[in-house]
Amino acid sequence: MSVLTGLRKKAAVVAATTALLVGGGVVTATTASAGYMCGAGYHCAYWGNLGDSGSHDFYNSDANFTNDYFNDNSPASGTGAVVNDNVSSASNSSTGGYESHYYRDINYGGGLLFCVNPGSEVFMSGLADWQRDAASSLLLRPSTTIHCF
Repeated sequence: MSVLTGLRKKAAVVAATTALLVGGGVVTATTASAGYMCGAGYHCAYWGNLGDSGSHDFYNSDANFTNDYFNDNSPASGTGAVVNDNVSSASNSSTGGYESHYYRDINYGGGLLFCVNPGSEVFMSGLADWQRDAASSLLLRPSTTIHCF
């Protein structure tokens, strides 16, 4: 085997390995999606509209909102109010591709109220009256076939 043939084989192996690593990195990379007014990796619930009311940021599922309180997101209302039965809008900045599923009752009971896709949000005006101010738990789920905001 000539030196030139050996170099060609090495170059082909390097090119193929690089293509596999780059391709594999694209396939296995986690989904990073930014929702409006919500930090990376969080699922954010708002007392009023996104960005102009108190908020509460969830990093994981939460089966019971009764001990969660809205923080001061701006000089608006809702600060200090309990999150349970007071969610009027939501945003999803999942870095793992998880949908935010909001349920009527604690422990994910009472039926699904609404869900938010990674990188998306739902403003107060986007929720029906029966969906607003009714959430008591949040379940993070991998991609589902359920229609989400």
